[in-house]
Amino acid sequence: MSRATFWLALVLSLACRERRPGVPETDSEPGVEFEAPRLIPAIHAQITRLQEPQGSTEENLTAFRNSVGALVSAMQADLQRVGATDSGYFRPLSDSVTRAFGSGPGTSAKLKPEEARPLSHQVERLIGLYEERMRAAAK
Repeated sequence: MSRATFWLALVLSLACRERRPGVPETDSEPGVEFEAPRLIPAIHAQITRLQEPQGSTEENLTAFRNSVGALVSAMQADLQRVGATDSGYFRPLSDSVTRAFGSGPGTSAKLKPEEARPLSHQVERLIGLYEERMRAAAK
């Protein structure tokens, strides 16, 4: 029985070392899957929906507000995971976005449609900064 356990452990350890496509290769922990990349397409879809005249419903705004909060947290965790230093822009912009959207702790601000459209550009900029820092960490 111990021989089978040994081979099973060996096969599993070798299988876990493979790189997955779509996950940036960094010098951080091997096999770590980042959180933010899977959230970004949904944010882009929500931004597109908010730009439409009928897309700024209360439900869409609430979903967008909650998604932005989750995205910001995921991006911060990913950057910390790879040891990327802040260029001086990411942290202030992420704080500004969470305050403006009312998705930070202790906030209960209602997001209005006329405020969401211009603020969505800040979210796009934040995503760009995140992707730039992750590419730099991968080098």
